[in-house]
Amino acid sequence: MPGQGHPLWQAAYRPLFLCAGASALFAPTVWLWPGGFGADPLLWHLHELLFGMGGAAVGGYLLTALPAWTGGGSVSPRTLQALTLLWLTARLSVIKVLPVWLLLPLGSGYFALLAVVLAHALLTAGAWSRLWSVAAVAALGLGSSALQAGMLSASMVPGAMVFLFALLIGGIGGRAVPAFTRSWLQKEAPLHQLRDRRLLSLTAQAATALGGGLVLAGQETPAGICLLTAGTIQGLRLASWHPLSARRYPALSLLHLAWAWLPIGLILMGTALLRPDLLPPATALHALTMGAMGMMILAISGRAAMERRGGRLMVGRGLAVAFILIWLATALRVLAPFLIGIGTDPIMASAALWIAGWAAYLWALRPALKGEPPWPVFSARRE
Repeated sequence: MPGQGHPLWQAAYRPLFLCAGASALFAPTVWLWPGGFGADPLLWHLHELLFGMGGAAVGGYLLTALPAWTGGGSVSPRTLQALTLLWLTARLSVIKVLPVWLLLPLGSGYFALLAVVLAHALLTAGAWSRLWSVAAVAALGLGSSALQAGMLSASMVPGAMVFLFALLIGGIGGRAVPAFTRSWLQKEAPLHQLRDRRLLSLTAQAATALGGGLVLAGQETPAGICLLTAGTIQGLRLASWHPLSARRYPALSLLHLAWAWLPIGLILMGTALLRPDLLPPATALHALTMGAMGMMILAISGRAAMERRGGRLMVGRGLAVAFILIWLATALRVLAPFLIGIGTDPIMASAALWIAGWAAYLWALRPALKGEPPWPVFSARRE
């Protein structure tokens, strides 16, 4: 591991977005080489997608946003090294070569330390409104531990964690995407006014939370109705953000195309719960994991890798290729049940596209891991 003076540790997003991309790259490989990792293939795949890719991305985003929330400094290189080491250790813990009493602290240590770092900074600064981030990280840690200990089935953990990520995307992305869009419209298209009604956002979030709770309780019909409602509302919100105007700014258009998977995934999940004979629930689940989670992680983390030119973020060729490949991989996986008999296994083809896409992302991320970190990270503005 590089020393504390290495540029990798100058910003939280650098090591953790790198970890998220690496985990996303390897998550589907278990289907290409079944049983090749000494663990249950489904368990390994779920753990890496939710807690490997998702956990690292959440940590990278929250710790990067933390100085803006608290007015304090960035996370120290020593803390980032510890978090990265714990994240790497957790990747090994899922193989279950050690006893459970040792696996659990190894598997959840990353989330525990991340929650402590966030809580200390937020409580010290009195940023009470941001404590939701600590609760979200703690929930991820509990979910990881429960899955490893066998306390929850392999179907309940995705049901809980995927809906948690849907709420995070609806809350964080649901503020970031219209905010970036509004800022761009004010400069480039002042006649287009963006109005994102808070009531719609709160209603969609409440319907998502209620739907997720009902799924876990086994109440599939009311859960399906709630998720259909949530997806429809989120789709209406997206339509009001002038997505067609955003196409003139590729960096912004990527956010719109990525966030679109949230309403699509919620609607598909609602449909699958109401009519599993028409749409397998696993297919709808991938619309939320590969689509909403994967695409939003790529779109937001990719902003850190974009070149800044004249107050704009420029989407490089590598990042554009990554986005197209991962978007196509997601669409192919969602359509897989309807493509049986075409001569090529659509699930394997989707996995290959996904792996190629995240490999392109990691290649495009390289320049962002060196030199002085820009500030703010996710915006084109310089300070």
